[in-house]
Parts: sequence; C-alpha cells; structure tokens
Amino acid sequence: MTSAIVLAAGKGTRMKSELPKVLHPVCEKPMIMHILEKLEASRIQDKIVVIGHKGEMVRETIGNGVKYAYQLEQKGTGHAVMQAIPQLREEGNTLIITGDTPLIQEKTILSLLEKHQQANNDGTVLITKFEDPTGYGRIIRNSDGEVIDIIEEKDANHEQRKIKEVNTGIFVFKNKALIEGIPLVENNNVQNEYYLTDMVSIFNKQNKKFGSYLLFDNAQVMGINDRKQLEQAEEIMRKYNNRLESKK
Repeated sequence: MTSAIVLAAGKGTRMKSELPKVLHPVCEKPMIMHILEKLEASRIQDKIVVIGHKGEMVRETIGNGVKYAYQLEQKGTGHAVMQAIPQLREEGNTLIITGDTPLIQEKTILSLLEKHQQANNDGTVLITKFEDPTGYGRIIRNSDGEVIDIIEEKDANHEQRKIKEVNTGIFVFKNKALIEGIPLVENNNVQNEYYLTDMVSIFNKQNKKFGSYLLFDNAQVMGINDRKQLEQAEEIMRKYNNRLESKK
C-alpha cells in the first residue's frame, strides 16, 4: 500500500495574490491538480492533502477524492506532515511531495518508489543538482557517500552552501519509520520551524537505512514561489506536453 501526503498549506506570499499558492494555474490548471493527476497515474490511491491558508478554497477546488489534514499554523514541513500522521496506516510506504512542484512526471514518481522499495530503505529522498543551488537544502554525505543530513540554506555554513546536490522536497518513507520518527523532529534552527529534512539525521542516529535517488531533469522539481517562476513553469510544461503529443 502506497500513500501520498501533499503539502499544500502555504500562503505563497511572494505570489502577490489573494489566491492560495497551490491554486495558481499552470497551463490553465491549478498546480496542485497536476500533482494529484500524476499521483493517480502512479496508482497511488490513498492521498492526504495538508491544507491551511484558505484551506476551504483549496478543498473546494480538489473535491472529495482525497483525505484532508489541517495545518492551522505554518510551522514548517515537518509540522505539516505531523498533521497527516493520524490518517496513515502503519504498513506500507508514503510519498511526501510539496504542492508547488507541478512539473513532476509520473515516471519520476514511479522510479523513486521503485528505488526505495528495491533498496529496502526506511526513507529515500529525491535529489537533483543545480549549478546555482541558491534557496535549496544541501545534501550532506559521509566519506562512504551515504546521505547523513540535509541542511537548509539558512542554516548552512559557507562550505555547505557550495554543495550543488540538493533536496527536492520529495521523499518516500516506510510508514512505520515515519510514524516513529516524526515526533522526534525539533525546531532548533534559524526559522524555529519543524523541518521534515531532520528525519535524515534522526534515521542515521537510529541506524535506519536512508537513501537517495538522483533526478537529472531538474526542471521537474522547480519550486514555484513567485510570478516569474510561474511563467517559467508554464513554458516548461508546454514543452513537456508537446513532447508527449509527438510520441503518440
């Protein structure tokens, strides 16, 4: 059984709009609907959407095909996931994805899930590389190449900020490991938020198995935080759609 938690509670202040961030359209469709369609195509039936800012508007757009959890205060990604935990079964795996990555492709979701299950990981993060990684959490590895931590940019030191391998915000966890680990996430950071990324170091301390899957097409995981990025996403999605049409 594979579930999905979609993080869709953010305000999206930089969008400069009254519309909740995840409802901004890309190719005439709210960005969160693109994500939910990809999850459906990936045969993920159990979907939990975490809503907050203008949540009823988001719920009205999505409808009754998903479960909902409420994040009434914006305290970070880890806190958002905590709100969805009561609706998770103990068995199976859960994909966690942010609601502002509408360019993600079905094949990427399926490959990530396959990698996670084949490696028998407790947790797996989808990573990518950017020549300019500004704004992204950096992937920290040990001398054996294992992922041992993810450092948010605001908490990273000068050397860590040079790392080009970054967190996409998309994870898969064994449900049991997630349920046991998420209460241990603390808010000891610059933002005073509960970061989902802290699960990596928590798992390492617990000797749980944490892995990564590298996505080469980094456009798929471009976050949309402002109007300019919204325009860029529209352009990229049109190219993806044209490519798919030409293959038919």
